[in-house]
Amino acid sequence: MTEAKNANSAEPKAEDANAKANRPSVNTQVRRASIPFRAKLTVIGALLAVVPIAVVGYALLDVNKHAVTTMSKEFRLAVANDLARTIEGELQEGQDGLDAVGKILTNADIAADSTEQLANSLVGSNEALDHVGVYGLDGHLIDVFREAVAAGARIRPPEQLSDRLREEASRENVATGDAVPGAAAPRVLLIAPLRVGDDVSGFVGSLVSLEDVQLRVERLSEDRFGASETVDWPPPLMVVDNRLRIVAHPDPELAGALTSTSGQGILEGVDAGALANRSLQTSGEAIYDGQEVVGTLITLQTLPWGVIAQIPRRHAYASFYTMRNIVIATIIVAILLALLVAFLAAKQITRPIQELSSFANDLAARRFDRRVTLTTRDEFGVLSDVMSAAAADLQASEERIAAEVAIRSDLGRYLPADLVDKVVKREQDMGLGGARREISVLFADVVAFTPISDKLSAEEVVSLLNEFFTILTEIVFRHGGTIDKFIGDCVMAIFGAPTPLEDHAERALLAADDMMRWLEAGNLGWKEKYGVTIEIAIGVNTGDAVVGNVGSETRMEYTAIGDTVNVAARLESIARPSQILASKAVVESVDASRFDFVELGPRQMSGRAEPVHIFEVRV
Repeated sequence: MTEAKNANSAEPKAEDANAKANRPSVNTQVRRASIPFRAKLTVIGALLAVVPIAVVGYALLDVNKHAVTTMSKEFRLAVANDLARTIEGELQEGQDGLDAVGKILTNADIAADSTEQLANSLVGSNEALDHVGVYGLDGHLIDVFREAVAAGARIRPPEQLSDRLREEASRENVATGDAVPGAAAPRVLLIAPLRVGDDVSGFVGSLVSLEDVQLRVERLSEDRFGASETVDWPPPLMVVDNRLRIVAHPDPELAGALTSTSGQGILEGVDAGALANRSLQTSGEAIYDGQEVVGTLITLQTLPWGVIAQIPRRHAYASFYTMRNIVIATIIVAILLALLVAFLAAKQITRPIQELSSFANDLAARRFDRRVTLTTRDEFGVLSDVMSAAAADLQASEERIAAEVAIRSDLGRYLPADLVDKVVKREQDMGLGGARREISVLFADVVAFTPISDKLSAEEVVSLLNEFFTILTEIVFRHGGTIDKFIGDCVMAIFGAPTPLEDHAERALLAADDMMRWLEAGNLGWKEKYGVTIEIAIGVNTGDAVVGNVGSETRMEYTAIGDTVNVAARLESIARPSQILASKAVVESVDASRFDFVELGPRQMSGRAEPVHIFEVRV
């Protein structure tokens, strides 16, 4: 198919080259012709002018048709992917909220009378959740945590979870049920397991509202497609579930009723089982409600749903039809006028050629903001429009590249910079597993955070933690470390992975020292802003650990696992407020003269047969 495309594009270029080769010699003859031959040369020039115009016109039509088809497809894919990201983001936010509630329910360190309050706070702070149901291991509903608003009070999750949902949640850490009608939009059941260690002790679930998805569909339909009630269009955007029922539609009533759309438009010949293919992407022409449409269907990565983007064929190819009429009209006009202007064309051709050449130089110099406008009514005028359009496309491509760079920068907020580079360059092994490597691990935890959270609202707690984690992240990055994860009010950082560092232990201690020093200044602002201050405890350990991708094929994280990590966490847990504890392995790995170590002796830790020799690092 690629070879055919290259062959088709090569033929017009060859013809265009021949035309350009012919024109100078003809024009030279016209310029040198004597008066007795002027009429004859005028006819010859006119004939030679008409042929290239016709060839260029049809070539441009072919190029334009291909470009319009490609751009329309890319536009539909972009909008569909945008909507798919919204859906998956909504479900991911819901899953994160369920995981957070699950950690509270399974955390033995949280007092029983605080569990419900914390769970309700989490439900209220999560935009995707307005309630969370707690289920036993047998799938029976035990209790419901609700957002403190009337809407959440009316929603009640199912009384019993099916065996399939429980098995899928236990295996995949998340499961989704069928969509059900809701007040403002359909809802989809989201289930996550409660784990104590490696054992599943129960489940949490919520009927996540698709109201934001519905609003997104309505906005995209109007903003990106120009669809409205006054325009006779089929629905430009739809989301269908695994039973080919509409769950999001420009008409909220159709979505709310979960109307079936099986066999319509791009879904003709598509059965429900096809949506289980999480990488399905198909485009083509179809008939929807009696109208010819060009549509695109893609499936979501996280659940067997499909996103459909479609445009009436007459609108999708409107620019091609317009250009075809313009080209045909131009050819007709050129034939009628060629006999009159052929003799004078010689001296006029040089000007558009020079302008087009200068414009081509501008394009070669990547000055894509320039445009060329020719007033000539021949193929050069058409060519100038096409080249200006090409410049506009190149300018848009530059902007898209800049946007991709920004996206890559945003991705760096979630993944280590070195890891982002390797992923973008396709150098990172995305398979599950890891490699043993010597690293240093740092745990920094807010001491007595529960009393602080009791004094502040949920929004203030989130704002305080965000400010706290932002500074700690910058400190870790400044010393060449990697943020592994945030665990509640605790941060875990590793030094020496993914990029090996010979002085990883020293960098970890310097980062810990900076955290303590910065906290003194940070507390001055927090005391004035929130009325509270923060104390942290830090544990640092050095040793071998397995570093790599951990999780599932659909969702994984880059992390470190091993006894080295466990010891660092234990050191943090026994550290006093504003104290940095380090293991003997850390002390032996650095230049002791650069730090003030105080030996505290061996300390027995839970889960370890051998005691750990501990040192305090004085700031």
